[in-house]
This record gives sequence, C-alpha cells and structure tokens, in this order.
Amino acid sequence: MDRTVIARVAHEINRAYCASLGDASQPAWEDAPEWQKASALVGVDMHLAKPDATPEQSHESWLAQKLAEGWVYGLVKDAEKKEHPCCVPYAELPAEQKAKDYLFRGVVHALKAIEPEKVVVEAPVPLTPPPTAVIAVSAIPAGHVPVQYIGRRPDWSDHLYGTGLYFVADQVRNLPEPVARQFLRHSDLFIEAKVEIAPEEAAQAPAQDDTAQILENAATQQDQQRDERSALQDVLDQVNLMDKDALKSFAFSNYKQNLDKRAAVNDLRDQVRQLINQFGVAGV
Repeated sequence: MDRTVIARVAHEINRAYCASLGDASQPAWEDAPEWQKASALVGVDMHLAKPDATPEQSHESWLAQKLAEGWVYGLVKDAEKKEHPCCVPYAELPAEQKAKDYLFRGVVHALKAIEPEKVVVEAPVPLTPPPTAVIAVSAIPAGHVPVQYIGRRPDWSDHLYGTGLYFVADQVRNLPEPVARQFLRHSDLFIEAKVEIAPEEAAQAPAQDDTAQILENAATQQDQQRDERSALQDVLDQVNLMDKDALKSFAFSNYKQNLDKRAAVNDLRDQVRQLINQFGVAGV
C-alpha cells in the first residue's frame, strides 16, 4: 500500500484513540498541518525500512526528528512555539502515549501488504459546531479566552495536558489562549462562552476563580519534573565517563550491589544505568 495511505490510516486511528480518551484535539488528515503529516510519513518510512523496530525505537526516532527541528518539551502541544509534552524519553511517557506507538507500528505492518486498488478512502464527515453560550462576567483578563464546560458528565478533570484544571457542569474558566485552544478542540466538552459584562453592582462581588492558581501550581510541578529529569540525566552522563572502579563504588554506595569488575566497562555501565532507571538516585 502507498506510504501516504498508510500514514493517513495510522493518523485517523490515532485520532480515534485520542477521542476515546477525551482528547478531541487531533484534526482529520485533510486538515492536519504539513509538519504533522510529515511526522507520520517519517514514522511509516522508519517501520517499513526497519520491520523489527520496537515502539520504543519508534518514539526515539520521532523524538530525534522533533529535537532536530527545534522542538522542546512543553506543558501542551503548541506548533507555533514548537513545544510538545511528548518530547521526553520513552520511559517517561504515560501509558496512553506508549499505546499510540504500539498502534502506529501495528497499523503500518497490517497495511503494508494490502494491494492499493482494494483501498477506498472516504472524506471525514464535518462536525457542526455547537451554539455559543452567553455568560455574564465582570471582566476577562487580557490574553485569556472564556471556556465553558458542556460535557455530559457532572464534572471533568484534565488528565491530558497537565494543567490540573477541573470543571463542573456549565462552569466557565478564563484560560490563557494557548491552553484555551487545546480545550476548545474538544468540541464535545468545551465551547467558547459568549460573555456580557455584568452590571456594576454584580461586579462588586465576583465569584472566586482559582484558575490562575491551579495553572501556576501545574507549571511549578512541571518545572520540578524537568529539574528532576535534568538532574537524572546529569547522573547518567557521569556514569558514561566512569571507569570500572568508579562504577563498582557507585553501585555499592547507592544500591548495595557488588559488580563484577571482570565484566567489560560498557557492560558495567549498562548495569548501573539499569539500576538508576529502576530505583532512581537518592537526592535526585
């Protein structure tokens, strides 16, 4: 099958899987930006050229491409800033993201032998946007967008973008534009609220809004996690420079493990790295 068709099918399966998790932000293949299509095609080519490549190797290939293009880790995916929450080592990916790599590999290998003439591609059915709600507010901070939760469940918590935000039925939060764009892509859960400025007497006693504090707490947590990853990488870099004596001392001091110095130095480094990845390092 043509590589472009394979990439398209893999993209649409990923899109459906994301929707099953409550993430409706993925566009249809026809609407996807060129960088996203190119990324899918690179993944297809990698699996076609290396049939034995694992999902972890697939992520490593994707990550290498992203880093080469200037992308960095970010709380939410932002193409303009080239920030992506998956710009981390494979071991640090959530289970949902690892599942995507397994699905992508499975799709490529399932479709590569299908004859092109047997494939019929239909255009996706466009969705009609829901009506906009009208909400009275006292003010909207500059650079923010009022976002209202309209989901069927009585409440909703963000487990996709790391913002820590939660909504109850019909609640409106004023979100920074980049975060609002992510949430508004979930058209079955959120809409942009049409607002009207409340009368002065109503504005004198505004309802408590903890949105900014929640986002600040989430950003602080993300900073801490980045610092921890950086500190761990520093340790791994040091391990790459250790000789046998240093490796043996490090393993015993941190994990009470006696390494066999008769082994090759690279094998000892692999053993120490496995200990670090499994148990971490005290103080990091």
